[in-house]
Amino acid sequence: MLKSDLGLRRVAPAVWRYGLSILSVAISTAVTFPLQSFGVRTSLFFPAVLLSTWFGGTGPGLLAVLLSTLSINFFFTEPFLAFQFSARDVPTTVAFFFSALVISSWSTSRKRAENRLRDSEYELRKARNELEAKVEERTAKLSRANEELQSEIIERKSAEEKIRRGKAFLAEGQRISRTGTWSWNVASGKATWSEEHYRIFGFDPGKTKSSFELFMETVHPEDRSFIKHRLDEAIRERSGFDLEFRLALPDGAIKHVQGVGRPALGPSGEVDSYIGTTVDISERKRGEALFAGEKRLLEMIATGVPLKEILNVLCQIIEEYRPGTLASILLLRSDGLHLASVAGPSLPKGWRQEMEKLPIGPCAGSCGTAAYRGSAVIVSDIATDPLWEVPEHRAAALSHGLRASWSNPILSSEGKVLGTFCIYERETRRPSAHDLELIEKATYLARVAIERDRAEADLRTSEEKYRDLINASPDAICVLDADSKWVLVNPAGIKLAGRLEEELIGSSVTDTYVPEELHLFRDRIEKLKAEGSFRFERKFLRKNGEVIPVEVSLAALRGRYYQAIIRDISQRKRREALLAGENRVLEMVAKGDSLAEILDKLCVLVEEQSSGVLASILLMDPNGKQLRHGAAPNLPKTYTEAIDGAFIGPAVGSCGTAAYRAEQVIVSDIAADPLWADFRDLALAHSLRACWSTPIFSSEGKVIGTFAMYYREPRSPSPREQETIKHITYLAGVAIQRKLAERARRESEAYLEEAQRLSHTGSWAWTPASGEIRYWSEETYRVLGFDPDAGPPRFETFFQRLCSEDQERVRELFESAIREKAEFETDYRIVHPSGAVKHIHAVGHPVCDEAGHLVEFVGTVIDITESKRSEEALRASEQVARGQVEALAQSLDVLATAPEPEKLIGQMLSTIGRLLNAQGVTLWLFDESTDSLVLRLMADGAKPAAPDAQHPIMKNPLSWKQNQIIQELLFMAGPVVCEDLETDPRVKGEWRDYMMQKGAKRFLAVPILVAGHVKGFIGVRHADRGAYRPEEIELTQALAHQVMLAIQLNEFAEQGQRAAVFEERNRMARDIHDTLAQGFTGVIVQLEAAEDAVSCGYRKEADNHLHRAGELARQSLSEARRSVHALRPRALQEHNFWDALKGTIKNTTVGTALHTKFAAQGKLPKLPQPWQENLLHIGQEALTNTLKYARARNFETRISYKAKELRLELRDDGDGFKVKDRHDGVGLSGMRERVEQMGGQLKITSSRGKGTKVTVLLPCNGESMS
Repeated sequence: MLKSDLGLRRVAPAVWRYGLSILSVAISTAVTFPLQSFGVRTSLFFPAVLLSTWFGGTGPGLLAVLLSTLSINFFFTEPFLAFQFSARDVPTTVAFFFSALVISSWSTSRKRAENRLRDSEYELRKARNELEAKVEERTAKLSRANEELQSEIIERKSAEEKIRRGKAFLAEGQRISRTGTWSWNVASGKATWSEEHYRIFGFDPGKTKSSFELFMETVHPEDRSFIKHRLDEAIRERSGFDLEFRLALPDGAIKHVQGVGRPALGPSGEVDSYIGTTVDISERKRGEALFAGEKRLLEMIATGVPLKEILNVLCQIIEEYRPGTLASILLLRSDGLHLASVAGPSLPKGWRQEMEKLPIGPCAGSCGTAAYRGSAVIVSDIATDPLWEVPEHRAAALSHGLRASWSNPILSSEGKVLGTFCIYERETRRPSAHDLELIEKATYLARVAIERDRAEADLRTSEEKYRDLINASPDAICVLDADSKWVLVNPAGIKLAGRLEEELIGSSVTDTYVPEELHLFRDRIEKLKAEGSFRFERKFLRKNGEVIPVEVSLAALRGRYYQAIIRDISQRKRREALLAGENRVLEMVAKGDSLAEILDKLCVLVEEQSSGVLASILLMDPNGKQLRHGAAPNLPKTYTEAIDGAFIGPAVGSCGTAAYRAEQVIVSDIAADPLWADFRDLALAHSLRACWSTPIFSSEGKVIGTFAMYYREPRSPSPREQETIKHITYLAGVAIQRKLAERARRESEAYLEEAQRLSHTGSWAWTPASGEIRYWSEETYRVLGFDPDAGPPRFETFFQRLCSEDQERVRELFESAIREKAEFETDYRIVHPSGAVKHIHAVGHPVCDEAGHLVEFVGTVIDITESKRSEEALRASEQVARGQVEALAQSLDVLATAPEPEKLIGQMLSTIGRLLNAQGVTLWLFDESTDSLVLRLMADGAKPAAPDAQHPIMKNPLSWKQNQIIQELLFMAGPVVCEDLETDPRVKGEWRDYMMQKGAKRFLAVPILVAGHVKGFIGVRHADRGAYRPEEIELTQALAHQVMLAIQLNEFAEQGQRAAVFEERNRMARDIHDTLAQGFTGVIVQLEAAEDAVSCGYRKEADNHLHRAGELARQSLSEARRSVHALRPRALQEHNFWDALKGTIKNTTVGTALHTKFAAQGKLPKLPQPWQENLLHIGQEALTNTLKYARARNFETRISYKAKELRLELRDDGDGFKVKDRHDGVGLSGMRERVEQMGGQLKITSSRGKGTKVTVLLPCNGESMS
């Protein structure tokens, strides 16, 4: 509660009140400063005093008076800014004090009045609060009472709802659990039943009144006396009761119920009434009956009762469980088509017979269809169901009173149909869920019984087979009792022991132990008890004293019995010893021991396997006619020396005969066998009486030795000994053949190494995964330039030796081959440590494992440096020939299209520069009138260039006389070569400086000859160092000759014979084109064929092509010379036109891929010589174009003469061309000119991809031919 509410005066804090005084005086001072000029000095301080006093009280008011007096004295009274009090300050101070006292008085009165008013308000508020508190208290009590009433109402409603719900739950629980409640007044007999109790007894609660008499009437007549007696006894003893009895319901049904009652005693201590429950236990009773039936069935199955009896009992149980039903079980016969009735005790016999007649199928009644489908079939009405469509079957069922049939297939554990279980009803109805469950349970029990019966039958069969198997076993099988005595034994055991069965049964197994192993018997028995079974080997003592090794497998049986399987392992032991010996021999072979030691070991091995044997091995001499001593460690030395080197033959003892016949020879008695006639005395002298010899074969079937077994008594080999002979012969063959193979391998390696050295071919093996080079042959080291003593290098080390230009390409090739697991073949260059560069041809083949994973690459490297040089020389020769032909063709094109010889000369110089890759080409001519050199033309590389005024000869045309190069050229009239301008002493002075300035490194000068005289020369300079090849000089000379021809033509033109020269030039161009050009075309074709042959390694074919190229070149040269003089082709001098044309075409195309064909029709007339020449040149031109451009496979030539008309057709199947396009060559225009000269017609038909056809038509009348 606030202090004001308690009537206390509210006092402001002192700080606030005195602060108000100071603040108000400060404000008054601040406002007075600007107003003092208007005479205002003290008036504004009165409000400050009044405010301080009114709101702060007397103290703050007096403080305000003091501060105002000081402020006025200091700021507004002279002297300013100094405290000086005088009489004039008294009135102001008194006025301030008076004002403060008056205001203080007023303020005090006002505050007292406010306090009294506040005290009155507080009393009123207090009274009002007390009143409100009492009202709130009364209201709260009423609210609580109201809430309690509401809560009670809600609780009552909730209790009523719970009661209703409990009744509903109780009724539902009674219905679900089939439990009814009741009460019974003993004295009056009145009873009260719950609704469920009415339902259990089969009465309607709305129509029937419950009573004790009604209860007794409903009890089954057979149980009434029992119930009456037990109830009387309970009343008398004043106890409760718990009874099970039956009810006979009004509808005839029988129910099993359980009644439980508890007594309620009256005041007298007697039973007044009973309350209790009645539970319907009919289902439980049926379940108990069914469970008892199942138990009985399983006992019958377990005790081996016949299947038919078990299934009949099953049907009876089902029929008892569901009164009114008929159960049946049918089994599928072995034919898989019919069902056999094995159980159906209540079914009419006639119906069971009827069921067996009908085969199973999709509409074969309930059982037949269920067996066919493998699934349940429910037929609610047999009379109408389509599954019973067989009239006789349906009629038979209805005649026996069967109206419904529910059948379920009996399936085995593997899902196969065994039979069917069926329930019949005499009324139409569908099965309930409980019925289906019952069918499934019966089907399951039937399946168990059937499978158990069949399993037992199979077991009996299996037991018989097992018994037969035991008796037929080659191993001894026996059963021992706890005392280790024989109880059962098979025939093999009797044979092994060497005793009768009567002797063996009952005797101890220890009788078969040798004394030194008898102490192990008890330990083995204890181990058997601990482990249940184990296996061991021991020695078996037979009755006759023979000891044989056996393997025993012991296993514990029920009833403290043991089963033992005893196997004779004598053969296995012998094989193991033989195998161990074989392994030792093979190990010796693998280690590379000497053949004599290996064969001695084999003989000792045989002698250890068989007692009394003396083994011998003889080796076939390389001549194939004698046997040499190989091994015989225990035969007398005098005997082995005597037979060493014996010749084989048809009757040379056992070994010589076996080697001769290549088959085994068995001599059981040396003394009597005719094969030993020549060696009998020698053998008998050393007490040898029998010898069995077997030839030793190589893998190719060749006899490489013999293996013999000697005995000192006559005898023949047993099958076991024959097997030993087979093994030893095989091992001896392996050892001997291995040594022979090693010898052959060493010889082969030597041959291979020599062959690789001669052919410069090395072999290698490389693992890409690790980068390891696994193998290099000696020649590989030499070819690739590595040290053999250092071993194969790492792959990267080898790779760094490759020329840098080849590394990327070769690496990509290797990576592609590794990725695709493919073969590769490539050429590369490798740099030897000496700096020499070798050309290598490498071939690699991938090797993969069984899973297809790449393991390694193997291959060869071939030094093809010399081959490369030969190819380069051949290619250079071809290049020269090509250059000559190309230059000639271009020159002829220029001649045919440009009348100015100057252009031809420029073209020739450009061609020289381009073909020789020259820096510059110049043409100098001698001017005899001035005895000076004149620059005719100049080319900068392959392009024409303007004359260089800085050239020394241009500056001084007579300076050539001091040039030693030019002087040598004039003197020799032949080419002059300068391969190093910097060091050649012939090059000096201004000419040397000029060459150095141009960057020239070498120089070639070729004279231009006319009638053997030097008319000038062509100078060629190069910017790189090197040697001029003969082919380049020859090419330059050939082109210089063409320049000479152009110069001569130019001279003709200068003499005023332009028209004649023009015609003659064209004729000469055609002649040269048709002779030299076509001849060189043939040369090029042969050279290209030679190049292909060289690349494929066919040296002989390459030589043949080169020979043909030489012949064609010589023929072309002869033709050129002859044409210059006689202007008539040589071929026409020896043959007529047609034969000459065929010969020319065949010679040109021989060795190429172009196939030629010729055809002639009619008798050809005698043609004028010009016509023959023209037609021959036309055929050559057509063939040349086909070879150069068409890429054809076939070339056909046809000629025909009829109706005084000659027709020549030249056809190919090549690429073709567009006839309408412009063609600047001489060939086509030359053909047209020649045909026009003969007065004929030329037709050319061609298109892209369809070949070309050239047709010449000539009229052959007298006028035209003249």
